[in-house]
Amino acid sequence: MSEKRPLSLFAILGPGIVTAATGVGAGDLITASLAGSELGVAILWAAVAGSVLKWTLNEGVARWQMATGTTLLEGWVTKLGRWIQWVFLVYFLFWSFAVGGALASACGIAGTGFLPIGDVDTSRIIWGIVHSLIGLALVWFGGYAFFEKSSRRAERAGCWASLAASAAR
Repeated sequence: MSEKRPLSLFAILGPGIVTAATGVGAGDLITASLAGSELGVAILWAAVAGSVLKWTLNEGVARWQMATGTTLLEGWVTKLGRWIQWVFLVYFLFWSFAVGGALASACGIAGTGFLPIGDVDTSRIIWGIVHSLIGLALVWFGGYAFFEKSSRRAERAGCWASLAASAAR
């Protein structure tokens, strides 16, 4: 009979850290860069606190789902009653608008960095609207599969353009 070895610290913490890291997107990077350039290391505590909170929540939700075979929302409804789904709906709608606004702003900042249109604030708004409308059109007319395929192609094109620009230097 084989003896079970105790798990290493990496084996225990690794999956949660990897899962938390996958939640970092372009909007996070742009926003964090701007905050860092304006506030310096005074804001560094927020990155540490956010990482710990994200890891803790991801780890807890993953454990709940593996142990019960249900989603967290299903568990809430079962344990707390059906009223919680309406609370979650209100939260979800608020969160959707907040994240949508943040993503539009991040796209506006990136677009302004590439090609400013007028003053910086107006350019950011214009580029945010342009990116939002392009995203809406891709999903509306082509469905999510088309959006995903287009994103993959744009990502590849961006990688090759970055490599070409680096090689040209």
